[in-house]
Amino acid sequence: MSLMQQTTAVEGAQQAARPKIKTVAVLPWSYQGGTDTAVKTADETVTALFSGAGYAVVPKAVTREYWTDMFGERRRELPFDEDDRAVTELPSAREMLRLGRAMGVDLVCAGGASWHTRSIWVSLGPKTKATCTVDMVIIDVAKAEVVLDARRVSADSHKRETTAETAAALLIHIGFTAVSGGPKTPHQQRSARLAIGEAMEPWLQAVVRPAPRKIEGDGRVQP
Repeated sequence: MSLMQQTTAVEGAQQAARPKIKTVAVLPWSYQGGTDTAVKTADETVTALFSGAGYAVVPKAVTREYWTDMFGERRRELPFDEDDRAVTELPSAREMLRLGRAMGVDLVCAGGASWHTRSIWVSLGPKTKATCTVDMVIIDVAKAEVVLDARRVSADSHKRETTAETAAALLIHIGFTAVSGGPKTPHQQRSARLAIGEAMEPWLQAVVRPAPRKIEGDGRVQP
């Protein structure tokens, strides 16, 4: 075997040994009622949680171009429910599957969020409160399955972070922080982070393995 053949064989073996990078195409989310900073935080939260789960997010411009080529532009006015919150009109699972197969990705995600921000009166005076409502769908392309269908998941900015433990742990591990500005923006950012985490929690619990526990010198395992 020549040196070139040996080199090619080694490179081939190295490539085969490398784990395949899992990818997700996130269709641009629709947003209503949020500040620009809150919208940015929502986008970054989705990306951070997929990254924490081991998935690389395809650049949005690439996903948008594929979608437009396949299905054209869709600009619909979002309807509102009785609480004055936007109801997200998501693509069908069949459309998302077609997109995922064309792009060669593992997952496709579609979603949207709306905010309802108001002042509430407490003993010391007015206090800002923001509620974020999220709709989110994730499909597994290889299995042709809907692996998450979360609808009307709401969280307000005063809610404690107790229901989305996996999502919260991932964001803390990544060192995710929200940059705030303006009187209502911090509340919208927090409510978005909580609502998105709660919406993704069932899927995250299924795909994220518990952190390995270190074995002590005497054989004991840390709790």
